Amino acid sequence: MRKFFLFLIVLVVFLTAFSSSSKVSISDVQITVIKAERILRYDFTIKNEGVSQIGDKFDYPGHHYYGLELAIRPSKKLAVLMEKEPNTKYSKMMYRGGGGGGTIQPGKEESFHVEYQIKDNVDINQVKKNALEGTLLLLDGTNVVAEVPLKK
Repeated sequence: MRKFFLFLIVLVVFLTAFSSSSKVSISDVQITVIKAERILRYDFTIKNEGVSQIGDKFDYPGHHYYGLELAIRPSKKLAVLMEKEPNTKYSKMMYRGGGGGGTIQPGKEESFHVEYQIKDNVDINQVKKNALEGTLLLLDGTNVVAEVPLKK
């Protein structure tokens, strides 16, 4: 009997962990390399395929609630070409800027962009070739709400 209850508890924890994950897809991605500034820019159109809004929407006295954030977790091939964030356990490319909608409504699409710093003396063609070697992370605050491979 104890094993049965233990099994049920593990099953409930497992199912609730995955039921809260958001269902998103990348409708479009455009890659731009700005040679003069050594910047790799991603422009995304992301679709919410779930039944609930992604990202919190709340009223507050400020003007620039950023809501959802995008980050690219690079593969090793891409990471060696890019400047990296220091003092972190995560593989993070050096962030140069980004933005987009604060929420994505169910069944709707939203546009986002994010830019990263390319290392000095790197072949730009290699950056273009490997730009889709990684995973798109969609974050709401510190919570990763979706992970989508860039290559289909």
